[in-house]
Amino acid sequence: MCRMAAFSSSNDICIVEVFDKVSVMAERGRGAPHDDGYGLIIQSQFEKFEHKSTKAIYEDADFRKLCEKLRGEVGIIHARKASPGIPVGLQQLHPFYIEGRYLAHNGTIKDANKANLFQSDTYHFFLSIHNFKDFEGLLNNVKKYVEVHDFTGINFLLLDELDNSLYVGCIYNGDSKYFTLYYKVDKTGFFVYSQEDVDDSLVPMKNGQIFKVRSGEIIEEGRVF
Repeated sequence: MCRMAAFSSSNDICIVEVFDKVSVMAERGRGAPHDDGYGLIIQSQFEKFEHKSTKAIYEDADFRKLCEKLRGEVGIIHARKASPGIPVGLQQLHPFYIEGRYLAHNGTIKDANKANLFQSDTYHFFLSIHNFKDFEGLLNNVKKYVEVHDFTGINFLLLDELDNSLYVGCIYNGDSKYFTLYYKVDKTGFFVYSQEDVDDSLVPMKNGQIFKVRSGEIIEEGRVF
């Protein structure tokens, strides 16, 4: 379970506003507190920045100051609340990394095979879908996984560092108020949050919907159901 956000822009933007909104959701949002650590990946055209901490995101004032200077074109921020039976520690923090791609997830996959290095349902999902060549390939991988697994939510944010693309999936069987993802596209770029009240211009994604986003624009869209 988590509160999370992602962004994509055609230019480097300061991430502190996104960081602050995730902090608010983690501390006071639905299902709060989400205090089992946090992680992020921020990428610009020439460099990337990764960070994970076992601190609650809303208690890390020192890193928040760094965010005032941290800029990127695409990124993911994830504040964790561990699902029952999943260990709490640095290894379990999102986003996970496999072969040039990063993934953060919200929800519990009840029957996932957690016999992996991270003892994680998220990592099992990521292993199952990470190998794709195009948007249709990702859609097919996710469809196959969704059809055979029992879950409350498989909301995901996937960053492909090879082409600065962001994939956003809103997929759930649980409470729609908790699991719906909300997004906006404006002159700054594309932003998505796991709660609607952090920005009054957000609109809800449909359940089963997946976006591919690049340079702040939704360039492909599909459904897994």
